Amino acid sequence: VPAPGAPGIGDTHVLGPFLRDVARLNDAQRNFRVFGPDETLSNGLEALFEVTQRQWDAATVPNDEWLAPSGRVMEMLSEHQCEGWLEGYLLTGRHGLFNCYEAFIHIIDSMF
Repeated sequence: VPAPGAPGIGDTHVLGPFLRDVARLNDAQRNFRVFGPDETLSNGLEALFEVTQRQWDAATVPNDEWLAPSGRVMEMLSEHQCEGWLEGYLLTGRHGLFNCYEAFIHIIDSMF
C-alpha cells in the first residue's frame, strides 16, 4: 500500500471480482445471491454489478443504478431481514453470501 487510506485497496476489492465470477458461473442455474443492507458498493463488491443487478420490482427513475426485476443482489437496510433472506435461501439448497460492515455485523451475529 503506497499510502494509508488509498482507495481501491483492501481484501474486498479482491473478493468482488471473485464473487462476480461466481455469479457469472451460476447465472444459468440462478442459485447464487448476495444479501446485505445496501452496502455492496461501499463494501468494495462493485464488480458484482458487471454481471448482475439489484433485485428491484418497484418503479425506477432515470438516475437509479443497477436495479432490475431479475437481479442477484438483494439489499435492504435491515440486517435482520437480510439474514433471514439468506437463511431461507440456503435452506432451499442454493448458495449465497451476506455482506455487512464490521461495525454492524454484531447486530445479527447472535441469530446464527
